[in-house]
Amino acid sequence: MAQTMAEFLIEQGELRAKREDVLKLLHIRFDPVPDTILNKISTIRNILRLDTLFEKIATAQTLNEIDWDK
Repeated sequence: MAQTMAEFLIEQGELRAKREDVLKLLHIRFDPVPDTILNKISTIRNILRLDTLFEKIATAQTLNEIDWDK
């Protein structure tokens, strides 16, 4: 089923908000954050992926524990 313009805009807003949450948590836990990681996050277009990353960032002890490519 085709997505309406309103649905698309809502989805884009949700994605932006999720990305901002992930970035904020990253900076709180692991500042400074490498540009390579910041760039990867900026390209994620899946809300569930961002949710998963948020949870992993919240519990990881180091950035190396997080799989940024899945």
